[in-house]
Amino acid sequence: MARRTADEAEKTRKAIVAAAHDLFAAHGFAATSTAAVVEAAGVTRGALYHHFADKTALFEAVFVRLEHELNDTIIHTALAEKEARPAFVAGCGAMLDFMVRPDYHQIAVVDAPAVLGSTVWHAIDSAVGLVSLQMGLHALDKAGHPRVPHTPALATAVLGRLTDA
Repeated sequence: MARRTADEAEKTRKAIVAAAHDLFAAHGFAATSTAAVVEAAGVTRGALYHHFADKTALFEAVFVRLEHELNDTIIHTALAEKEARPAFVAGCGAMLDFMVRPDYHQIAVVDAPAVLGSTVWHAIDSAVGLVSLQMGLHALDKAGHPRVPHTPALATAVLGRLTDA
């Protein structure tokens, strides 16, 4: 059997994650089997387990990808504004709009805390979104909004409140 190239391996991994995303979003973690993921992705069981140790590791990859999509959406929306305050408000609005999507709700709100545990769930959420939020607060501070101190504690509190919303 011929060895796969790194590009082919990455395409396979992306196909598995995309198929798993759709299935986890539609049916939840517990009701989604690895056999269904393999079938939907058009890969072998061996390919699935080559890329992911188990179903939980696959779910984590889906969650991380979804968190990056959320963060990219926020950044894109905020950067469309010319001034710091409207950019920050637009980014927060984009975050809230994204979070009401059914796929986000099922994967990030319902399943992720239970599947990954709250510590891992929060660590991933913070690792992906906290830096962007800190940059937004820094931009507000730099633009002269004196009631917005640029501190890590404030960024953590704002991210927590937006996540809880």
